[in-house]
Amino acid sequence: MDTLKIQNMMAVTSKGNHQGIISSVSNGVKARVLHNAAPSGYEAQISTLTKIKTKVIEQKFYDKTQLNPADFVPIKVGEGAFTEDSLYYKNFSISSSFGSGIIGQGTGTRKGKSEALFDKVRLSNFFWAKELEYSLIEVQQASMNAGSAINLIAAKEKAQKINWDLGIQQTAFLGQPELDEIDGLLTLDGQGVNINTTDLTKPLSTMTSGEINTFVGVLIKIYRANCNKTAWPDTFLIPEADHLGLASFVSDVQTQRSKLDFLEQAFRQQTQNPSFKIGRAAYANLDSNSLGVNRYTLYNNNSDTLEMNIPIDYTSTSFATGNGFDFSSVAYGQFSGVIALRPAEILYFDNSVVI
Repeated sequence: MDTLKIQNMMAVTSKGNHQGIISSVSNGVKARVLHNAAPSGYEAQISTLTKIKTKVIEQKFYDKTQLNPADFVPIKVGEGAFTEDSLYYKNFSISSSFGSGIIGQGTGTRKGKSEALFDKVRLSNFFWAKELEYSLIEVQQASMNAGSAINLIAAKEKAQKINWDLGIQQTAFLGQPELDEIDGLLTLDGQGVNINTTDLTKPLSTMTSGEINTFVGVLIKIYRANCNKTAWPDTFLIPEADHLGLASFVSDVQTQRSKLDFLEQAFRQQTQNPSFKIGRAAYANLDSNSLGVNRYTLYNNNSDTLEMNIPIDYTSTSFATGNGFDFSSVAYGQFSGVIALRPAEILYFDNSVVI
């Protein structure tokens, strides 16, 4: 059976204009055209029994469909576009005690004083932009390949959007290593978040039901002391590797209940919060970050405690050309790192056990 070779090429006619750009199919006989292999082309060996599928198998990423940053960090989108930073005010009460305000017989009429002070903190915004470039040749070939199934331009645009999504995801959890002033949820120790290295020395997935009960009580007690008993946690973010191990049963006699269910119920009972959430992130794994530890984060997930800003969400300009041959478009956005507005309501538990 003869084998045909489909080859995508540029065939230039004697007229020399782009109307002469065609796709040529040959059976081994040299086509009577000038041709070259353009960067966007492809070739494959086929037979008369070969079916060309229109589905393209795309590269996969650890993306926001698996881990949405907004589920773990309050993110404000669209506020303060093109500004250099966001200014937050914090107020502090310096009032004297309640008892000092009591007046009556034997205490005179002198009144106690109430006062509040304000402090301010800034969160820098950063601009991001990337350019896509392609030629008229690529545009034409992309529209012809496999009946437009393989669209190079759309693939480039999609890859650029994925680049933004993954960058925002990394920023939300780890910040940006190249810039010290961009922190993530797991790297807020420079903003006053405390780290406990003594009370979580083994993976949760290796604990017994008794150890889990004791562990939860200890963690909540430590958290309450850390924030001077002013808040209760509602989220516990743990390494993905440890979370996967929590699918195992609590014990041999409770084979219908996983350690994850048992752990969540224990936290919900201790906090009196039926919505308490245990989340997972690969970024918290020892082997997936530059922290050198497995980082567990117990915190209050609301915008009074921490926040991230995206003043300008991903925006792509329409592709345009200045010479009729070279095309380009630019995607841009603006983002910040994560700010710990109430550091005492966030607490890290670290260990370096390989999970």
